[in-house]
Amino acid sequence: MFIDNECDVLIVGAGPTGLTAACELLRRGVRVRLIDAAAHPSVHSKAMLVWPRTLDILQDLGLSDGVGEVAVKLRQMTYYSDKQPVARMRMAEDMAPYCLPQRLTEELLTAGLKGLGGTVERQVRLLALHGVDFSGAITPGGSVTATLEHADGSVERCTAGWVIGADGAASVVRNQLGIAYEGATYENRFLITDARIANDPLDPDEIHYHQSRQGVLAIVPQPFGLYRFFTNAPADLTEGTLDDMQRLVDQRGPGGLRLIEPDWVTTFRVHRRRAASFQLSRVFLAGDAAHAHSPMGGQGLNTGMQDAQNLAWKLASVIRGEARSALLATYTPERATVADAVVRDTDLQTRAAMWTGTAQVTLRDSVLRVLDRTRVLDRFYLPVAAGRRWMYAPGPEEGTRGARRGPRADWCSVRSALRRHAREGAALPRELSVGLGLAGPGVDPVPFTLLVLPGAKPGGAELTDAVRRLAAPYGSAVRVVDVTAVGHGTRHTADLVRRAARELHCKRPGFHLVRPDGHIVLHGHREDLGELLSEFTRLLVPRPGTGSGAGTGTDTADRPDSLPEETMSVPGRYVPPAHVTGDGPHKVIVLHSLFGGHETFRAWWPYLDGSRFSYAFMDARGFSEAIDAAGSYSTDEIASDVLALADHLGWQEFSLIGHSLGGQPVQQVLLKAPHRVRKLIGLSPVPANGMPIPDSDFPLFAEAAHKVENRRIIINLTTGDKLSANWVDSWAEASMKAVGPEAFRSYLDSFRTTDFSARITGAEVPALAVVGENDPAVTADAMKETWMRHYPNAELAVIGNAGHYPMVETPIALATLLEDFLST
Repeated sequence: MFIDNECDVLIVGAGPTGLTAACELLRRGVRVRLIDAAAHPSVHSKAMLVWPRTLDILQDLGLSDGVGEVAVKLRQMTYYSDKQPVARMRMAEDMAPYCLPQRLTEELLTAGLKGLGGTVERQVRLLALHGVDFSGAITPGGSVTATLEHADGSVERCTAGWVIGADGAASVVRNQLGIAYEGATYENRFLITDARIANDPLDPDEIHYHQSRQGVLAIVPQPFGLYRFFTNAPADLTEGTLDDMQRLVDQRGPGGLRLIEPDWVTTFRVHRRRAASFQLSRVFLAGDAAHAHSPMGGQGLNTGMQDAQNLAWKLASVIRGEARSALLATYTPERATVADAVVRDTDLQTRAAMWTGTAQVTLRDSVLRVLDRTRVLDRFYLPVAAGRRWMYAPGPEEGTRGARRGPRADWCSVRSALRRHAREGAALPRELSVGLGLAGPGVDPVPFTLLVLPGAKPGGAELTDAVRRLAAPYGSAVRVVDVTAVGHGTRHTADLVRRAARELHCKRPGFHLVRPDGHIVLHGHREDLGELLSEFTRLLVPRPGTGSGAGTGTDTADRPDSLPEETMSVPGRYVPPAHVTGDGPHKVIVLHSLFGGHETFRAWWPYLDGSRFSYAFMDARGFSEAIDAAGSYSTDEIASDVLALADHLGWQEFSLIGHSLGGQPVQQVLLKAPHRVRKLIGLSPVPANGMPIPDSDFPLFAEAAHKVENRRIIINLTTGDKLSANWVDSWAEASMKAVGPEAFRSYLDSFRTTDFSARITGAEVPALAVVGENDPAVTADAMKETWMRHYPNAELAVIGNAGHYPMVETPIALATLLEDFLST
């Protein structure tokens, strides 16, 4: 039974990232659904550090008091080498992180969500996304339909204007989009233990970071007297215990620490990965779904929550009809730059911490001692870790300002550039922002702010009037704040004016255009009003008749009936290579097997009717002309790439042919875009329920990833041992060149473990399954149990005198059979 529902934004995943996104959207008047496949929130500590920039987010949500009630504020981090201190990082009051286990952070955010009228829908699983424009375009009035499954087995369709995937490193949303998760996994396993220390001798506000030739050990104080012990595990340790951690602490730590009352013990692998893009059309990725990195530095939870805030205000502005859709194009470049920096920095820390060579250790310790003496860690690294130095450089859409002037020579610009803050792209100083009423609990989170510093010189009042006139057409989407008017002439006002002039490095009458998240878009003076108008035109949608912005604009009733979205295309979408033959009106996309790319159909091409059909023989990532294309190497990714190819070719409607491995993704294309598929052909296809390989045979297939002899055996077997040895040898050799071991093994794992048969069964598309009579792997009986049951309008054909490769063994008979089916 299907139930149809609607919302503005569907958020998949109710961890800290998803919860933050939901809270930020709800407080801006956006209708949100937040779903999670798990029955309950996690009870473990997981990520722990909350840095000041993230604390700002919680403060704006009115939740920061809860942090102070339970969290441990950390004051110092001490680095050791072979149990001797080599450096310290001293945490200034406004730069210090809090240790707040993730489960407590989630509890705070869940309470905030409920206070905003939201809820988490648990045991709701995303099955599929439909209606995604794989060209990357955002067109007015569009939507995405999600198929959701509930715990009782009921299924619903939820239509949303936008979707956010905050569903972790194994993101279903990312896999539905076919976006590559690029990077690698560290070889070492890591062991985590949360436990108490008997007769605790450690300071409760200090992180101890031990590096030795045996490995790295971090000890972090937690609330309620617990400590986090984190270390790289020996190669033979797969399932850790408290005794294992005790042994490693004795080897690598300060000595004399006895661990008791464990709360959590686990081993895991650490990844350094990033999604190739954080957005495809109306679907976004955030948090671990977009990036994963080492826990060194404690940035994981923070990066995800900051992703959510960055995306939420932009999405809300577009949904409310106040900002242009092009604003959303800045999300990936802004947050990907941060993710890249975090991945890079944590990777360097992780590798350096695990150095064991004499020269490496000497170098690391020498560098740490220099950093300690010069206080570089305190002065430069700590503000970055705290989130106070992130800069958002102009993204793709921000480069369209027109005649942007060259570098500025005025004194305020020079000073802000030298100090690397209070400049364009940086965040407004937090205390100043709160003092001016631009941030903090209860502050309207919706509008851009024009902060005006009239200064003491003549012309200040005229500047304020001028910016008010420029802002007027945008109503409540822009508020103008005259610093001299805050507090109405009190001593507080005088202090604010002095602080603003000092911290913004501007002593002339000037303005700062500040985004809802506090980052500065533009700083200028009277002569820069033309550029300010250009920024308004680029970012915002004028709303004539709104006046000077009465009301807060936070109610959904303030939204216009017809939102002024405009088409936005996203450049850089991966388009797979393909060999196109024919120019007929019936378009057909053809996918290859695991043992070769588009060239495996070469013998077939002369017998195809190019006057009636246009064929595109695509290479999946990791094959032939796409052999260097990075990806997750899954059948779902192939399906997404098929749609990207069709969009690139301008083929709105097409038929699909999938050979062997290609049999699964052609069916997944049908799931993603059923309205675009005319007919479906499986050629010795892997069915929708996958093709599990018996344990006894699996080594043969798994080792074929890197052994040509194994490939030769499989090819000979699947053609019925009826073809010449020379042909089998040449096919195996060509296969080794066409697909490398990583892609081969990944696709093998993908099609043998993927099962979407429940979702595809009943599809009414005309379908044809074709098998060779000599193929012992994919037989007519197997197709009767799978393909024929899945598709009520299916036909089954058996090609005589052929095995697994009829396009080579019997090309004329196959071409005739398939084109007759496509023509009817």
